[in-house]
Amino acid sequence: MKRTTILMMTMLILPAFAWGACAFDKGMAAANKKDYQTAIRYWKPCADEGNAAAQGELGLMYMEGHGVKRNLAKAGRLLGEAARQGYAEAQYTIGILSAPGDYTRSAKWISKAAKQGHTEAQFFLGLLYKEGNGVKQSYAEAVKWFRRAAKQRNAGAQNNLGGMYDDGRGVKQSYAEAVKWYRKAAAQGYAGAQFNLGVMYDHGRGVQQSYAEAVKWYRKAAAQGEAGAQFNLGWMYDHGRGVQQDYGKAVKWFRKAAAQGEAGAQNNLGWMYDYGQGVKQSYAEAVKWYRKAAAQGYAGAQGYAGAQRSLPIAQRSLRERRQHPHAPALFGVQLAGAERDELRHALKRAGVRALREKYSYWADQYDPSGALKGADNLYVEYAQKLDAHGWGSTDYFAMAQYRFPSSMDIQQVARIRDMVASKYGPPDESYGTIRVGKVSYVWHRDGVDIKVYRNWPETTTYLEYIVPGVNKAMNAEIAENKRKQQQQKARAQSNAF
Repeated sequence: MKRTTILMMTMLILPAFAWGACAFDKGMAAANKKDYQTAIRYWKPCADEGNAAAQGELGLMYMEGHGVKRNLAKAGRLLGEAARQGYAEAQYTIGILSAPGDYTRSAKWISKAAKQGHTEAQFFLGLLYKEGNGVKQSYAEAVKWFRRAAKQRNAGAQNNLGGMYDDGRGVKQSYAEAVKWYRKAAAQGYAGAQFNLGVMYDHGRGVQQSYAEAVKWYRKAAAQGEAGAQFNLGWMYDHGRGVQQDYGKAVKWFRKAAAQGEAGAQNNLGWMYDYGQGVKQSYAEAVKWYRKAAAQGYAGAQGYAGAQRSLPIAQRSLRERRQHPHAPALFGVQLAGAERDELRHALKRAGVRALREKYSYWADQYDPSGALKGADNLYVEYAQKLDAHGWGSTDYFAMAQYRFPSSMDIQQVARIRDMVASKYGPPDESYGTIRVGKVSYVWHRDGVDIKVYRNWPETTTYLEYIVPGVNKAMNAEIAENKRKQQQQKARAQSNAF
């Protein structure tokens, strides 16, 4: 993502026009020292004589209220007289003030000033051509005027000229040329160009890829309040690219960008609260930031869960966890209200090896042998039904199943029972006997059922964590999916004869 910025109007101190013997230069010297009243005393007689430069500068004094009471009517009259006589600064000022209400009028006066070499006017005229405001859109004309201003070291024009080369608009696409112009503007401290140069290093476009250089330029721009750079710098800290990974610093920069309305940063800040990275875990805060991002239509980027999808999930998680504050947890994740991305993240952090993780399937599969002694397989299953908003799979946790393989080990089920009982107390229900046949033990713990059981004659033991309502919904989805598949097969069979 590139950032272009319209440079706001500032009063430029230009050489005096050769307008007779008027003491214009003395007035300009006083104005440069911020002695505005002295400047006005020199300029007023000049303006009364029709000196365009004096009229223009005096008009700016009335417009800004420097040395005189602010008077927009008088400012407009003086600037108009100066502009009609060809004073470039007055033409530029009228052009700026006309936009965006009257772009046609703006383009007329900006063009007059630009043709006289007024650098800010050249830059602004480039922007008008780029966007097609007040003139017929022309990237070639935009490039022409950006280039003229860029050669006069106008940083905004240099940055925009870099953007035209970056995108191949009005010129042949060239990352090398883009970097050249971004660098010139960045060297002048232009935040947008520093951000853009960081992006080029981040992705290795026109330069040798370097996360360290990307961070350097993101940091310069971020320090000036550039929201995109703050967001990207937070992302670099989040992922440890070009810097040592630091969730606390990631949160710091996401928060700065989020406060400026950067939707991606709002989404990522929600994510950090969602999973307790760099901040104390809080679903209430997660929902707050997801909602801000969703209100801007943010649909996710760079692999993050989109706010529009995450918002209803986080809201449900918050509701479920408030209802079941003491529900059992796996890998630090409370199972009541848990969702797929949350558990995937926790399993990865615990070093559990994924064998299959697919959003298109109800169950993820893992090798838990390094985390739980004796277990060789772990299925984690989710309900996938579309939510009421149509924002995609909800992926609510339904059940997890560990498998403990054994053959002719009738005591294994008792060992697994005792392991669970050491944490959750004695089971609420039990069926069968250890010596022979099927055996099962069930615990009901604040919205989650825990079940240890074996079949017979095989003595392999299973440990399951089940959220009953979600598990029922998942089984209904699976049954419905099988029914549809059978119907499709039947239609295919029917079409074959």
